[in-house]
Amino acid sequence: MSLKDEHPAKSLPSASFHDMEALKQTAELCAAEFLEAFQRVNGTLGTDLVRKTEVKTIRQRNALLPIQKLSEELLLLVFQGILLTSTARRRRHYVRRISALRAVSSVWRDLIDRTPLFWTHVSSNDHPDFVSDALEKSLNLPLHLKYTVFSPSESESAFFDKASAHQTRWKSVALHEPSAELLQTYFHVPNPFITALLLSDIGYASGEAGLDKLLGGEVANLEELRAVGWKNIVWSEAHLTQLRILEIEDYQMLGMEVIFNILAENPSLEILRLCSITFARYTPPFPAPPQINMEHLVELKLAGIEQELETGTERAGAGGGDVAIAHILQHIRSPACHKFEIQLRLRDGSGISPEELIDLIPPPMQVLSRGRPEVSDPKHATVNAYFEEERLQIRAFRDPRSRPSCTIALIDFPNTIARKWLIEQMGEESGRTLDLRLRFDYSEGQLSLDDIAFFQRWESVTCLDIIGPSHPPNIPSPNRELLWHLSTPFVSENGAKMMPFPRLKTLRLSDLPFKGKDLVDSITLRFHSDTPAPEELTIILGDGPGGRSESYFGSVRTIAGVKDVRFYGDLEMDETCSVSSESDWPPHRETSDQDYST
Repeated sequence: MSLKDEHPAKSLPSASFHDMEALKQTAELCAAEFLEAFQRVNGTLGTDLVRKTEVKTIRQRNALLPIQKLSEELLLLVFQGILLTSTARRRRHYVRRISALRAVSSVWRDLIDRTPLFWTHVSSNDHPDFVSDALEKSLNLPLHLKYTVFSPSESESAFFDKASAHQTRWKSVALHEPSAELLQTYFHVPNPFITALLLSDIGYASGEAGLDKLLGGEVANLEELRAVGWKNIVWSEAHLTQLRILEIEDYQMLGMEVIFNILAENPSLEILRLCSITFARYTPPFPAPPQINMEHLVELKLAGIEQELETGTERAGAGGGDVAIAHILQHIRSPACHKFEIQLRLRDGSGISPEELIDLIPPPMQVLSRGRPEVSDPKHATVNAYFEEERLQIRAFRDPRSRPSCTIALIDFPNTIARKWLIEQMGEESGRTLDLRLRFDYSEGQLSLDDIAFFQRWESVTCLDIIGPSHPPNIPSPNRELLWHLSTPFVSENGAKMMPFPRLKTLRLSDLPFKGKDLVDSITLRFHSDTPAPEELTIILGDGPGGRSESYFGSVRTIAGVKDVRFYGDLEMDETCSVSSESDWPPHRETSDQDYST
């Protein structure tokens, strides 16, 4: 199917994935060079003569690149990856990207200009000339409109004044803090062509605009509804039956039974995100009703959930979130869900035990098994586990670029229960099926060698990240003991002698001052004992002896088995143990995408 069609191909055959990634990177480099060139000649040097000379030189060179020999169909797939996300939304700096691609060569410019798909996404932050060109070049394809902050040079309604001539092509509309006047002018009458509505009103500018006021109240045909901070929606009166995506964030006193009714009325729902919500008091019916079978649900996110407790004395948002999430997980069945994210805080006196609560969470490895196996190796998974005082966060995934993932934050859970749960989920996985990356954060507590040693026999551990407490100089710390522990063989349950964390590839130590000689001796022992570690080791250090002294680095690097040693500051912090996930709505504060040349 051509990308000029309404519904472009969303993925490529797995065999060609890496080749396509390389082609995409080549195209991005060409575009980036043009952006850099235009910035370099900007200002006093930005004369037409200089600009034309440099552009001509780059275009002559680009004409000889192998990527120019690709077929149009393949090149369009590359452009699609640069301009649009996997969910068919436009990427950041969209106008700047499309302008740079068009500048690479006249062939690319012509190809993009006659591909309507690339002109179907327009924003109020875009250059007015781009908006006009996009509305024309998109021909008859459905339009995706995004209103955020109007351009200072135009009136608030200028964007929709242009777009209103194409109302029969509006497919999705995103409105961030629109005024009540704008809503009354452009969104007070029905528009059956709109199937996606994204609303956010952090500043309460929209007045009393509930769903009954938008689109004449005729919203039954919506397939996507995302409402963030939109306080005036009466969800019990929202008659929605075609939803594929539902996201509600920042809403108070939502009825639990209302959500269950919406889920039951939308059997085709694929994505459900509930965040920063306080549910009203809820008493489950007896006997319990049958579970809602959500066969098409592939993504579920529950975070920042609270519920009014039965006493009614707690302030809104003060408790009951564990009970609310328990109600939701008990009430729905989602056998196809392969992107699961939950933030679960245990509350005292909630009437549900931590063991009962944690048993409701689907096994992470089971969630991963539901994804498309062609995207990545179905036999191997990566799990980042982050231990803090009474807090465990994990993120499990097979490929960070693919959807199958499981993100879990257990807050105020006893360490023994959280650790036991992790063992039950991951303990049987070997290094051949699991890449486990552990982080222990003791910045607010006392370093525990027992916590760390508990996992020392696991062959699946490939990264160990330890953040120590800040000890006053006169208080002894167990840092030297930790170093020796990591390099001293122990006897396993079957009587075999093993090196702790035998498959460890990366060791990060931060806020753990120690003598350089202790580190050298410890690493030497790890690789030169009678049970040497089999894997090369990269060592990344935070604060060390005397602050940032590197006098011992040379000695460590010469140890056979050490791959590299460096400070944290020598590289950007990666997301090895990150478990955060954020939605693309509402938009972050963004600058106008005004760089556009016709």
